[in-house]
Amino acid sequence: MKFPYFCVNAFCKGAFSGNPAAVCILEEWLSTNELQNIAAQVFFPETAFLFPGKNGVWAIRWFTPKAEVDLCGHATLAAAHVLYQEGLVTKGNEIVFSSNGGNLRATMEKNGRLSLGFPRMQARKSSVSPILVEGLGAYPDEVLIGENYLCVFGEEEVIHALDPDFRVLSGLSSSLGVIVTARSSSVGYHFVSRYFAPRLGIDEDHATGSAHCLLAPYWSDKLGKDKLVGLQASPRGAEIRCELVKEEVVLSGLAETFVRGKLTA
Repeated sequence: MKFPYFCVNAFCKGAFSGNPAAVCILEEWLSTNELQNIAAQVFFPETAFLFPGKNGVWAIRWFTPKAEVDLCGHATLAAAHVLYQEGLVTKGNEIVFSSNGGNLRATMEKNGRLSLGFPRMQARKSSVSPILVEGLGAYPDEVLIGENYLCVFGEEEVIHALDPDFRVLSGLSSSLGVIVTARSSSVGYHFVSRYFAPRLGIDEDHATGSAHCLLAPYWSDKLGKDKLVGLQASPRGAEIRCELVKEEVVLSGLAETFVRGKLTA
């Protein structure tokens, strides 16, 4: 079986930036085991599998090299980019994705940026775990926990300097991963972040849209702004624009295809 396959940089801010995602368009669903095996072989941070449904709705599933996840921002942005670029959805029309995380919507703006409507993430105050401190090699000023740990630091320089012990962080069984963040001192950005998820086979993610569903509400409360720009200070770097609209976080960014072809399964 052969199906269309695309490699896309999502939330990029120039050449060779953002987070690479694979996008596969299926004519029929494969088993979960087959999808996981493809994602493991492709070995991108995320692989998005799309399947056309009724009334223009596209079913979507996301897999890291190790596990299926319920929500992924950068691979959804990549998927929307492919659907518009390949003419499978007319530019100007909204895309609706059906997923384990609920229905998600995507649109293309006039300037070419793509916008995603994602649910806000919730988190509660947490004590500072010794494993967390050992794994990060630094003591955060504040810790919250939801699906991920959110560790807040007072200095942007600390975020850039962190050199985590991923073996230790992989022992944090109470969360998918660890978000670290601080207010940004860089012009044009409100906050800076990094994301570590060794349990999912991703030591450091390059651009994590779903993490910004927690970051944006947090920094909105701190800064009193509904529109924010986040810099993900990963090795490749990523820019993610966020806007809080009712119960959603609208994430927007750029994407570009760097490989297209056929994949055999």
